[in-house]
Amino acid sequence: MGPMRKSASFPAGNIMDIERINQIGNTLADLSSRTEALRRYL
Repeated sequence: MGPMRKSASFPAGNIMDIERINQIGNTLADLSSRTEALRRYL
């Protein structure tokens, strides 16, 4: 295995925050697409 890549710009706590924000954003995008599909259906 190669050396692990370290991120000097983000402490570990911020990485979790960034991942959580990305997860929320993906969920919102999914809900938006589902809403559009329902609007077309109705």
